[in-house]
Amino acid sequence: MAQFDVCRVRGGGLVIDCQSDLLDGLPTRFVVPLRPTDASVMQRLTPVFEVDGQTLAMVTPLAGAMDRRDIHEVIVSLVEHEFVIKAALDMLVSGY
Repeated sequence: MAQFDVCRVRGGGLVIDCQSDLLDGLPTRFVVPLRPTDASVMQRLTPVFEVDGQTLAMVTPLAGAMDRRDIHEVIVSLVEHEFVIKAALDMLVSGY
């Protein structure tokens, strides 16, 4: 798994792996869940992506660490949306 990969986790949900690949040796990964949505209320904080035929919002306020053993298959990479993902994380941490 790599930074900005969408992964299936134990229980069947999807997350975006947002942790730097330089910290790959840690037993945890910093992830943000993806949830079905029609539209994003706060587009900068909760951007929307098409993943595997579904419209999913990045629920940035629910970001957190997850044991890497609970992260399973990689579905797709969102690396082409790096700046949008980082902007959402910046909004959560700094407010802008």
